Amino acid sequence: MTNQQEEFLELAVLDQMRYADISKKLNVDPKMLSTWWDELKIEREALSNLRLIWRNKCDTASFWDFKIWYESTERKCHYCKINEDEIDELIRKDLITTKRLITRGRKMEIERLSPNEPYDNLENLVFCCYWCNNAKTDEFTAEEFKYVGQIIGTIWSDRLRRARFESSSSEN
Repeated sequence: MTNQQEEFLELAVLDQMRYADISKKLNVDPKMLSTWWDELKIEREALSNLRLIWRNKCDTASFWDFKIWYESTERKCHYCKINEDEIDELIRKDLITTKRLITRGRKMEIERLSPNEPYDNLENLVFCCYWCNNAKTDEFTAEEFKYVGQIIGTIWSDRLRRARFESSSSEN
């Protein structure tokens, strides 16, 4: 992707500027912008999804700072240490069956370490699994919740061990 295409996505997706205005600003034919819109579908959708998360959680923080935080933070639960690949594995093996998987549980959620701090303080944010986030609510501090997270992590580890043992046993 060229610098000009990156700028186009920023203007179109983040600033939601009209094509006519983008065309003038970038000195690019509007037909080319339409071509870019189609060609950059994956990048556009990823940026759009990230913009939605940012707007819902912490739009008073800089989008670019949030993007750096979001893309550089390891995608595993701060409390129980499960990651998204392990959650997928447990779901495939029917070891996670909550009806909430339709809307929550497959991806890490953004959690505030200190529940009294706003979401726009990026240093206060971590990734958290649905189960830890749901149990912690806004009542407990990260320090208070770490013991509960350890117990949930032990349960996940036991389920993963069982799933992997059953898989290896059935292969033999």
